[in-house]
Amino acid sequence: MVISKETHAVIIALHKNGLTGKSIAARKIAPQSTIYRIIKNFKERGSIVAKKAPGSPRKTSKRQDRLLKVFQLQDQATSSAELAQEWQQAGVSASARTVRWRLLEQGLVSRRAAKKPLLSRKTIRDRLIFCKRYREWTAEDWGKVIFSDESPFRLFGTSGKQLVRRRRGERYHQSCLMPTVKHPETIHVWGCFSAKGVGSLTVLPTNTATNKESRNSDKMQALIVQEWTVISQDLVQKLIESMPGRNAEVLKKRGQHCKY
Repeated sequence: MVISKETHAVIIALHKNGLTGKSIAARKIAPQSTIYRIIKNFKERGSIVAKKAPGSPRKTSKRQDRLLKVFQLQDQATSSAELAQEWQQAGVSASARTVRWRLLEQGLVSRRAAKKPLLSRKTIRDRLIFCKRYREWTAEDWGKVIFSDESPFRLFGTSGKQLVRRRRGERYHQSCLMPTVKHPETIHVWGCFSAKGVGSLTVLPTNTATNKESRNSDKMQALIVQEWTVISQDLVQKLIESMPGRNAEVLKKRGQHCKY
């Protein structure tokens, strides 16, 4: 089966972004055996080698493809259909599918936006002050600390999924995030842990004037408490031992979002 140069490029782009041959085949852009062959040739030769395919020539130039990339990076949540319209206004007539393929060739893959709390300038500054103050602390030092926090659990509501196109290493880039709020109307609990294990979990009272008890609230509370009690000492220890690395990562990101 003869595969076009464009399809070759898409397969290699997907492969570079961590997809397996089986996962790429699920997209039905080429037979699985052909996909494995293309990936194998790429690994051996380090370049895309494809026979000249019959049919119409490539519709867009490299300059037009770069322009599309600029459009996407200006707002990384823009859909391929919206990008096709922007491209058309710039004089390029192409479908949303072509847009997706051109972006894949340039390393921009559609992924679900990571959920992270919204960081204000004050929050970023406070994070940096905290991490600088304790940058020399070891895991042993953190083992003497009791960690505590309040956490919300939503009973109902939308999942808030958002797809963005990003390059490798941009998962936590500001333009690729979907900010979240810390306290939606939901069940709130408070808990703590230290090197000795987890403490008791407290379900905080709700504001009955604005938040009525739900037909599933009691079940949710019971499940939360149950999951809390099975947290292992090993997990707690790993969290404490990760604190120096967490501090260093926040400093490296200048107080912005990171993988933790």
